[in-house]
Amino acid sequence: MISPTLQVVQDRLSGELERLYGLQAYAEAKGFSQDDSRVLILQLSKPSEWSSLAVLWHAFVSEWGMPAPAIAVNGRDGIQIWFSLSQPASSSMCERFLMALRERFLDGLPQDRVSWYPSSEPLSEHGSSLFTAVPACMSGTDHWSAFVTRDLAAVFGDEPWVDVPLVRDQQAEILSRLSPMTRAQMDFVLEQLDATNSLGRKDAAPYMTERSDGSDRRNGVGPLSEWLGPAEFLWAVMNNTSLPVGERIEAAKALLPYPESHWKRG
Repeated sequence: MISPTLQVVQDRLSGELERLYGLQAYAEAKGFSQDDSRVLILQLSKPSEWSSLAVLWHAFVSEWGMPAPAIAVNGRDGIQIWFSLSQPASSSMCERFLMALRERFLDGLPQDRVSWYPSSEPLSEHGSSLFTAVPACMSGTDHWSAFVTRDLAAVFGDEPWVDVPLVRDQQAEILSRLSPMTRAQMDFVLEQLDATNSLGRKDAAPYMTERSDGSDRRNGVGPLSEWLGPAEFLWAVMNNTSLPVGERIEAAKALLPYPESHWKRG
């Protein structure tokens, strides 16, 4: 018999998943598939790498003023961004949105590292096979998928899982701070992406492009390809005086678990 206290906690997490993604029965981890969707997922794996997704997240929230999407580790090999819609959109529209984000921010990465939902691609790497419950324990392991806060996302680059059972109320608390995106906001982002993608990477916005001498306009520490991992990215953000102080402080906090030798260049 489930105690009243436990039932309240479970209802809170289920309620947040329903509020953001329209997933009333999601906690049962039985998968999900329909023609229209309120959840859009973009995943980077093999390896998981927050530094690449962090640029996308920052542009989406800080540059375009959109509601912050959720961040999740999949419990296996990838890190995900979960976008929420206030009203369902067709799967084809959702996929167009994700493909535009991919072209804009992840175009230089191998295709087998990027997955998305909804997708018309084979289900071996995309589609409903990507859309599994969070939080959940991966079969045959003690690894859990989990929603994580942005300041901790970089910590999971090498091991995109949590190795202890999740406290459902804490997961609900992370989701409670988020809001869904309206259709008007989705259309606005698509307009921005269509405009920049049509210009090509060389003419893209300053937060993505590189100078002709190879340095990055955001921080002057070298092009994206020279970052060795999340630690160096966080170090660059922390030292980027063009960013708000709050952003730099959060980067510094996320950098704390890394030894100085991992991020401080000669």
